[in-house]
Amino acid sequence: ILERAKSRIVDYKIDTDINLENKIGFLNFKVTDKVNNPNITYSLLNPKGEVIQSGIINNDYVTLKIEDVELWNPEEPLLYTLLIKTEDEVIKEKVGMRVISVEDSVLKLNGVNVKLRGVNHHDSHPLNGYVMTEEDLLLDLRLMKQYNFNSIRTAHYPKSPIFYEMCDEYGFLVISEADIETHGVVELYGLGYLENYNMIANDPVYEKVIEDRIEASIIPYKNRPCIFMWSVGNESGFGCNFEKGLIRARDLDNTRLLHYEGAFYADKNRENDFSNIDVISRMYPSIDEIKEYFNKGIDKPFILCEYAHAMGNGPGGLKEYDELIQEHKEFAGGYVWEWCDHAIDMGKSKDGKTMYGYGGDFGEISHDGNFCVDGLVYPNRVPHTGLLEYQNINRPIRLIEIDEINKKVKLKNMMDFKDIGDFLKVKYKLFSDGNVISEKELLIDTLKSKEEKWYSLDLPGIPNTIVTILFEYIVKADFLLYKEGLKLGHDQIVWSNNVRNLKSFESITEVKSCEEGFIVNESAEEINIVNGDFNYVYDKNTALFKLIENKKCRFIEDSMKFKVWRAPTDNDRKIKFQWIEAGFNNLESRVYKTTIENKESSITITSHMSLIPIYREKVLDIVIKWSILPNGLIKSEIDAVKNVNSPFLPRFGVEVKLDKSYENLSYFGLGPYENYQDKHYASYLGRFNTSVSKIHEDYIRPQENGSRSLCKEVEIYNENLSIYVASQDDFSFNVSHFSTEELTNKKHNFELVQDDATYLIIDYKQSGIGSNSCGPELDHKYRLNETAMKFNFYLKFEER
Repeated sequence: ILERAKSRIVDYKIDTDINLENKIGFLNFKVTDKVNNPNITYSLLNPKGEVIQSGIINNDYVTLKIEDVELWNPEEPLLYTLLIKTEDEVIKEKVGMRVISVEDSVLKLNGVNVKLRGVNHHDSHPLNGYVMTEEDLLLDLRLMKQYNFNSIRTAHYPKSPIFYEMCDEYGFLVISEADIETHGVVELYGLGYLENYNMIANDPVYEKVIEDRIEASIIPYKNRPCIFMWSVGNESGFGCNFEKGLIRARDLDNTRLLHYEGAFYADKNRENDFSNIDVISRMYPSIDEIKEYFNKGIDKPFILCEYAHAMGNGPGGLKEYDELIQEHKEFAGGYVWEWCDHAIDMGKSKDGKTMYGYGGDFGEISHDGNFCVDGLVYPNRVPHTGLLEYQNINRPIRLIEIDEINKKVKLKNMMDFKDIGDFLKVKYKLFSDGNVISEKELLIDTLKSKEEKWYSLDLPGIPNTIVTILFEYIVKADFLLYKEGLKLGHDQIVWSNNVRNLKSFESITEVKSCEEGFIVNESAEEINIVNGDFNYVYDKNTALFKLIENKKCRFIEDSMKFKVWRAPTDNDRKIKFQWIEAGFNNLESRVYKTTIENKESSITITSHMSLIPIYREKVLDIVIKWSILPNGLIKSEIDAVKNVNSPFLPRFGVEVKLDKSYENLSYFGLGPYENYQDKHYASYLGRFNTSVSKIHEDYIRPQENGSRSLCKEVEIYNENLSIYVASQDDFSFNVSHFSTEELTNKKHNFELVQDDATYLIIDYKQSGIGSNSCGPELDHKYRLNETAMKFNFYLKFEER
């Protein structure tokens, strides 16, 4: 409850106008409503808090001219303070001097072509629902800033006033959206689905309702400098009501742009008026669709108000969108869907894990399951790996060219306004075979917005190994919501790639003599091979080993399995039905022929086989050759041919079931985070020491997670034993205490039960992740749909 003076200002409007060439700003203040005609004075303070102007406001209007004006932008959000005084009250307004424009279909702020690195944000808290405190909002904004976002769309309603004030202060460009959504009409029984959108939009009965909501979304927030564009609603079709609503929005504020993605669904047989929509906006278009827009030519800035559906293990494919954003000056940017997982904290499980509930967990009949668990952060704001992926793709400085002869790199400042030299430092680490051998810092005095410069590297002698250089971009000092030492991204280059000189690979695959030779016993079902201390049992029905042991211990005592199925990710929610129909979740091995070649230095077993579902045609024809070498080394050579009629494969690999005591993990590949064909830019090539438990990404709805790709070697070990996987070719692997079946069948992470086992899956490849839970189908280049696949790797078993 607010008690006001009897003589008071009720409402006012602040506009800004900038002469960019002469650096002169004009602040226009107008009283639009008052009671009892108060006397009004003002004081204007610059961003340093110094009074630079003051005076009397006559006739309810004043224009203040500011020389050498300091401009507001999201990277340096400088704010003036306007004090508006009556006899009994003082009103304080923070004013950002900035100008928004469109020139030649390019979105500009203060005359600069800006790129919107945006995210859709709902008010959501795991304990308080849609009630968020100032501290909650600040946490979200801090994380957004630290993960390289500069823009927010208020999906799909206006925020509380404090949110906009914080965006003013900390620097975010905001699309503020009206609370209008008529998505339910598409579900009208027996009618035209998406064609239904325009029923309410084009029905005059709803004109005043729509106009009222547009007014309510603009009038209270019209003085907030962070708002650069009004959105008049979400997913509500187009028609006469939105045409009039847009005119009303323009009347209320002609200084900002107007957005409405629903125009895409306008009736093409109607003469539509789009003249008051300032941008072309789309949701979830494919890369090909975007290219088609630009090939045809566009006459307005292009944005994606929603893209990269971040549900579960995702999103993948962010790099391709960013490449188009950077390529086309008219492509203003996009807004990831969405910021946080919407789920309710239901308390702790017996083992102490937070139990998050989603649709259907509370006895409700109508719900969307876990479809709203679709954010870049968990409900408690712990980042998903998808947020790390986004951060690095949108890093503020990029390595764009290499001069190996002169040992130089070219860096580009990707920021729109800020000089990198004032903001970041660049460290670079030299790796040999994944191990750091030197660490230096590049001296960057100044690197202005969009500027490119060459920098010399101080490199010691380059060894004849796999040599990579990792460049890390680190905040110099506390600034806004950034903390000193915060890493905002990285680049890595491969300087030399002498795989054959990888010393650890040579030590793993070294063949030592075995004086005792080979003893081979064959039956109808299996082949038993003794090689010195080692004993192998080969299953002729599966073409895989079911026992590997030496005289002291057993390494493998369960049958290996071919794996095509993966626990469907949320972004597999559509394609998984094709996978199930094709029988990928229930394949059986059929071995047609097995031969043994017994040489003095090795035993080679070759099997011709296929993988077949119970009720469909075969999926893969496979020729697999296992060579058992002295000292326990095994080489696997797999040639597989895929049925061209089958859908693309989730994965293709071999699963090795180990004792649960195999908990420790070391690998040379991409890390330290989970990575896939189209989701690996948060990671870099190196050696990583971790554990089976730590590699598990605990998504609220269990699904495929934790893969590591571009690997050369992996060691998984317990206190006494080690198992190595190595290959001259790149491979991927998963390792988990949860079976694929457990991850497939359970609906919540707190329901998962660890097996008394460790599952190691050695993958030729996995298909990419994409964002098809709501976005386009997975790009063809990221589908595992090769007709022929060759997959070679070594297995080695040792005592520690």
